[in-house]
This record gives sequence, structure tokens and C-alpha cells, in this order.
Amino acid sequence: MPAKFSIASLAGGVGSLLDVLREVDVRPIRVTSETPFTLVFVSRDEPMAQHLAALMYRGVREHETPRVRTCISIPFAERESVIGTLTSSKADVHIADVVVIITNERTENEAELALVRQLDRLKIPVVVAFIEDKDGVQLPLRANWLPAEPITIHLINESLDEADAIKQLVKAVRKLKAIDELALARHLPAFREAVARGLIDDVAFANAVYSAGTGVLETNPIATIPLNAADILVLTKNQAIMAYKITLAMGMTAEFREIMPQLGAVVGSGFIFRQIARGLIGLVPGLGIIPKVAVAFAGTYATGEVVYRWCATGDRINGDALKIVYDRALERGRQIAAQVTKSVFKKREPHVRATNPRRMNKGEQKSEPLDS
Repeated sequence: MPAKFSIASLAGGVGSLLDVLREVDVRPIRVTSETPFTLVFVSRDEPMAQHLAALMYRGVREHETPRVRTCISIPFAERESVIGTLTSSKADVHIADVVVIITNERTENEAELALVRQLDRLKIPVVVAFIEDKDGVQLPLRANWLPAEPITIHLINESLDEADAIKQLVKAVRKLKAIDELALARHLPAFREAVARGLIDDVAFANAVYSAGTGVLETNPIATIPLNAADILVLTKNQAIMAYKITLAMGMTAEFREIMPQLGAVVGSGFIFRQIARGLIGLVPGLGIIPKVAVAFAGTYATGEVVYRWCATGDRINGDALKIVYDRALERGRQIAAQVTKSVFKKREPHVRATNPRRMNKGEQKSEPLDS
């Protein structure tokens, strides 16, 4: 095992990345990302519903048309079709996974409220989008529309603020957690950037937490080398899975054997350099946990950023541009490292006190238990 993760073997570049992922079954990840769903927009203003539904197909790599139409608009008069069921031999299948109801605070919307309650009984999550009129509108009392998620769609000079509408709808639908995020992003370009960047943040933070946990154990010099080798395996595997998920979220080919050599070439020497840097930090006694955690975060974040930009633009980051990305990630990593390390040590304090009782000073008597 130690030989497999030597500096010489890490210099293998593409081979190292592929070796790590060959041990991972990525089929469940791919299946999840390609799971079909239906996001339905319903409104009395049919053109507005159609327009908002169409906005979900705008975003990064929008030129790649999804194979399955997953976002549709339905006239309000046909709203019963949203809550209808298709009877199969196994179970009743609801047509919609998430419904976006579009209305106006000044409009008589008792029918919309009734639809929210019907959908709630069927356990179909709802977003209520209030269209701002020319006089402006304030978000209605949330209690009136629970359990729906209410948002306001703004108008500028009586025209839809499309960028804001996309941002709010993406945020609201993601918040419901009713549809897997990889599937949302893979099928709907509007979700791609938010989902990919959220994935990078989550994995970078998770790697930082993991590195802090093992860093505590590595304060024992005997455990440093084997734990450091294990660190490189776990963190590298997390980075590689993250990279594959980003490509899925960005709508690229899901063929593992086709995309991974491309990813290996894109990440390249920058990836290898970070693995070596992490390993060297772990092998220096007394250097401290914070630098190790900061590098774990920065290496993961920079790797994700490199993959994301390549997916979005086709450009590879290297040289000075890569250094800028990594340095910024490292600065943020130091701040996160301080917080994470503090939290890890705080959780261990009761255990330390229990296993290392305070020695009594000379002449100090042991206290007797209180009488009950």
C-alpha cells in the first residue's frame, strides 16, 4: 500500500486518477443523474408559465438539448391533470414531482390555494411564484401558503427580470430536496452552475473535516506515515468522484471510460502537485493540523474549479491561472481549517479528560462522595 502512493507513483498523472476510480462503482451515481422527473409550471397566465418553464433550459451548456422533456407548463384550467394519477400494475404514479404555481397577490387566488392543499395531501412539493405588478408587490404572509415555498418574480419596466427569476426558481426548487440535484442539473441547464458549485463546496469541506480528524491521530509519530497514505487514498477518491459528478451535472457524457481519460488530462499536473504537497505536509512532524486541513480543502476546491471551468467553457486552467485558483482556495481553506480543527478538538475534550485524569498535588486528599 505505501508504495502505491509514493511520489513516483503519483507522478503517473492520468493513470493515478483512473486507478483510484476503477475501485469505485459509479453506476449508481450515473443512474441517479439520469433518473427522469417532471417539473410542472401552472398559471392562469399561460404565456408566463411557458416562459418560466423555458427559462429552466437556459444556462451552462444549454446547447445540449436534454433527451427527455422534464419541464412543462400546463394551463390553470387543466390543473387537475397535475394531481391526477396514472394507474399501473404496481402503484399510482403522480405526474408531477414538483409544481410551480404562478399567481399575483392582487388576484383572486382561492383556487391556487386549494391546489396547494390538494398537492400537499398527495405529498407533491410546491413553489408559489408571485409575479410583481407595476405597483410592486410584497411577499404574502407565508402562513397563508404553507407548506408551499413562496417567492417573488420581479418585473423591470413591466418586463420579466429573467436572471433573477432563474436564480429564485433554482434556489426554491433545490430547497425542496424533492428531486436529486444531479438529475436536476443534468436535465435542466439553469441548475448546472449552482449544483456544480454546491458540490465543490460540500466535498471540499468534507475532505477538510476528514483531514482534521486524521490529523489528530497523526500527532502520534508512529501513526503518521500509514495514516498519511490512507489520507491520500480517501481524499483522492473523493476528488475523483466529485469530478465525475460535476461532468454529469454539466450534461456531459456519462460514459465513464470516455470521460475519465479526459478528466485526467484536464486535471493533470496540478492534481498531482496537490497530492504530493498534501503528503509532504502530513509527513512533517509538529507542523500542525491546520496547514494539512487547509491543503486538503484547497486541493479539493481547486480540482473542482478546474473541472467545472473545463466543462463550462472547454478551456483548461494551468500555469499562473491555476496558481491563482489554488492560492485563493488555500486562503479560504486556512479559515475553514481553523474552525474545523477547533470543532474536532472540542469534541475530543471529554474523552481526553476521561482517559487522562488530573494528578493530585502532593498533600491533596481525595474527595469523598457526598452522602445521599
